[in-house]
Amino acid sequence: MRSYKRTDRIASLIKQAMSEIFLYEVHDPKIQAAIVSHVIVTPDIGLARIYVRTMLHADEEQRLALLEELANHKGFLRAAMAKKINLMRAPRLEFYFDDFQDEVARIDELLAKLNAPDGFHND
Repeated sequence: MRSYKRTDRIASLIKQAMSEIFLYEVHDPKIQAAIVSHVIVTPDIGLARIYVRTMLHADEEQRLALLEELANHKGFLRAAMAKKINLMRAPRLEFYFDDFQDEVARIDELLAKLNAPDGFHND
């Protein structure tokens, strides 16, 4: 039995292709600053959910602006991805902001407060 799925291989190819496209083919600074953190492809390979984040901390307004720019460039991004990946049909793209790093920081902060000696909190 194989330890990987076809969708995992395709997700990896899409992640690599989109990272290259963001850096070298898109001329929008907001998109160039985006990092593809991971990709999830549906079993029928009809949809790719692409999770992005930024190198620097982004507030809610910046996150929404990035997702809006990605949505505006969705047609170009899909066509550019199709050129890089040899699939019979390129999946539709959906972009999401990956807030995993923010959640990790929040949990670390809560744990630090729990582990602090009584009467001393890093607020």
